[in-house]
Amino acid sequence: MQKSFGGAKDITNFRINVQKKQTVVESSITYHGLFSEYYFNAGKPEEEKLMSVQPFCAISPNLETKEKEYYLSVMMKSKYDGEGIKKFGRPLINCVIVLDISGSMSMSFTGDWKRNENTSSKLEVAKRTIIGLTEHLKDDDYLGIVIFDDDAEVLIPLQKFGEMDMEKFKKTMKELDTRGGTNLEEGFIEGSRMIENHLKKFKGDEMKEYEHRILYLTDAHPTTGETRSDGLFSLTKKSAEKKIYTTFIGVGVDFNTELIDVITKTKGANYYSVNSSSEFKRRMDTEFDYIMTPICFDVNVTVEGAKIQSIYGSPDSEQKKDTTVAEISTTMPSDVNENGEVQGCVLLLKMDKSVADGIPLNIVITYKDKYGNDFKEVTNVIFPELSQNQNEFFEDKSIRKAILLIRLVDLVKKFHKVNDKEKGQKFLEHLKTEIPIIGDEKLNREIDLLNDLLKD
Repeated sequence: MQKSFGGAKDITNFRINVQKKQTVVESSITYHGLFSEYYFNAGKPEEEKLMSVQPFCAISPNLETKEKEYYLSVMMKSKYDGEGIKKFGRPLINCVIVLDISGSMSMSFTGDWKRNENTSSKLEVAKRTIIGLTEHLKDDDYLGIVIFDDDAEVLIPLQKFGEMDMEKFKKTMKELDTRGGTNLEEGFIEGSRMIENHLKKFKGDEMKEYEHRILYLTDAHPTTGETRSDGLFSLTKKSAEKKIYTTFIGVGVDFNTELIDVITKTKGANYYSVNSSSEFKRRMDTEFDYIMTPICFDVNVTVEGAKIQSIYGSPDSEQKKDTTVAEISTTMPSDVNENGEVQGCVLLLKMDKSVADGIPLNIVITYKDKYGNDFKEVTNVIFPELSQNQNEFFEDKSIRKAILLIRLVDLVKKFHKVNDKEKGQKFLEHLKTEIPIIGDEKLNREIDLLNDLLKD
């Protein structure tokens, strides 16, 4: 599970569309989406704090102009990353699963029949996966199920998991079948109402340690109309104000990028797309605890002493230019690989040339925990002065990897508008040179991506 700074969690659909020569939406490849597919060195593992950071600096010539560019990466880590989620334990949850049972859920995942995998319907896969995720619930967690088509209804009332009749639960889930159309708002309204009514039963701090989350599963294609005042995503924001957060899972579909950014700029919200039964199981099984555990809110990364020209890795801030502050609405725990690297943990800042003066830069991180308590971290970095024989400097291979990835995104976005195969071929050669230096064989998939783009 990647460090969640909001936004798409990968660029899988972009890759598929390029490979199949289908219409490619430029906005479906994002910096944060590509970062989320990779692991980065974040320094010594964090053992105590909700968040700490490891900065790295780099000086790298622009591939076209050869002018030096200055980058600062802020690698974020938490005690909850990797096995930390088990060591420190996720919080108790009030979880309502809102499940789309409309007629289109009778279709199978496209990714399954292409891989000759299980071709069960999306609803059948969803039912099995929901039953499977109960293995991750604690006795004091609460679970409820809402189903929706044209209307919404409570399938299983919100109740303490340890007191639930599991045989009855499984039987009820297995008997579900598809029907009707799709009313996106009704399902959410019913799920939110279920949690709100549940919370009214408790007094004082009885629910203080609980997270409240709606897990919303649909194969529909929401439109920008859902951002209207009574639309689905406006309802999501209103619930977030009550500390009821939402995870959207696109079942066999990818929401358009504009809506993804609306979702993930909402406090506590996150979004995933699953395109096969195996991916669905992985998201809801092995990554369940990560999905359910927001750790930091209202994160601000301030660089004192220089201006930030561009921000990569946070959709909350990627449109900002010439600023000193990068913002992240919510962070979630991340997976850690066998090398101790943290998935998707990078926030990359392109700095102005003033950093070349060798002045120490203070990096100030402020954030809130779920109780609203304020925290502050301060660290610093100094860009080195290059000798006449030097034209680049990378403090760590991870920042080199991050710079390579943003340049890939920039190239692909330009390629989408102007089919410049000469530039594409030059970058392909650059990519082949960089991969062995960085030492991440997974980057070879980007060679495949570029080769697919360069094909006639």
